[in-house]
Amino acid sequence: MMIFHNVSPHVIMKVECQQVIRPENARQFRQRSVSVLPRSDPARDSTGSNHVESPKAAAAPLHLVVLSRNTYKRLAAAKQAQYGLTDQFRAEALAMKERQQEQLRTFREFRESAENEKRQREETLRQQRLDDLHQRRLEFKTIRAIEEDERAVEVARRREAETQMREEATRQRQAEQARILAERIAEEEARIEEERRQAQEAAQEAEERERVRRECLKECAICLEEDDIGAMIQLPCTHWYCHEDLRTAFENALDDRQPFRCCLQEIPVNLCSTATEDFRERYSLMILELRTPNPLYCSNGACSVFLPPTQYQGPDMAACRVCSSTTCRMCRNPTHDGICPQDVGSQQAAALAAENGWRPCPSCRNMVERSSGCNRMRCRCGGQFCYNCGDIWRGYSHHC
Repeated sequence: MMIFHNVSPHVIMKVECQQVIRPENARQFRQRSVSVLPRSDPARDSTGSNHVESPKAAAAPLHLVVLSRNTYKRLAAAKQAQYGLTDQFRAEALAMKERQQEQLRTFREFRESAENEKRQREETLRQQRLDDLHQRRLEFKTIRAIEEDERAVEVARRREAETQMREEATRQRQAEQARILAERIAEEEARIEEERRQAQEAAQEAEERERVRRECLKECAICLEEDDIGAMIQLPCTHWYCHEDLRTAFENALDDRQPFRCCLQEIPVNLCSTATEDFRERYSLMILELRTPNPLYCSNGACSVFLPPTQYQGPDMAACRVCSSTTCRMCRNPTHDGICPQDVGSQQAAALAAENGWRPCPSCRNMVERSSGCNRMRCRCGGQFCYNCGDIWRGYSHHC
């Protein structure tokens, strides 16, 4: 509710206030009091009472404002001025919006122009870089062409120097070859003269040998052809054999597995100088097989070669050098563990060893007796074994 003092009693107006009215000229209302109270029940507006209650009243049912004519006019003028200000504010807001849009358009145009200038500068810079690169390429090509020309001149100079050196070397080589050729011609003439002299001497020696050969011709006991004694061999029985027939005779003897004899006398194979080393070894092995009483053969049926005494390993085993099989010398079967049943002496030795507590060495199978000390035994063959279990010694970590 608004209360205005000094109001004519003839003018009474009812006003419902929702906001505070601010007049343009506040000095005119400096001595007046304006109060805004909450809106109350409008039913009391019809009473027409001009009683104005205090703001401290609980709830005023009726709000009456008593205005003079001049005050009313001033209020109307203030309202009209307020509407004018509202229109002015709207116009100014529209003008400000248009100015902002104009500024925005100007900013956009400025930004586009700046971007165009930036693109132009970048294009100019790129073109300048391309021009610089082209210029550098031209300079590089020019420098490279100059270097190639200099290199070509240097290569030509070197080639000319090398050509001169080669020509000089060729002249020196030709002079050296001429000197060597002269020396060779002199040497060849001397050699020819020496060969002529040697040929004469050789002819004389050949004539002498022919004369001696004719005097020393012997007849081969097999082919019955005469030949020089230098190309024949005389056997211990004084018969002469040519080398080829003697080698054939030894080969036939080897095939027949009989020693070659002449005049009932056995002929050693060493007299056959044309025989190979392998043939001599096979022939000697065959002679040894024939001379060995009760010969031993490999127990491998696919091998069955003669085992000479040089291949015996210990008293009861022999190893074959052809198939690497081992054969028992007692039963002539493949080697087996333990004592062979046909080896009576070994069985008696084993019984004596068991009786006295002896142990066989696992390396050489010889019996070893411990007189004192620990179970680690060292045989004279170098092998080591445990005397307790008879197994090979594997260090002090060995436990049996």
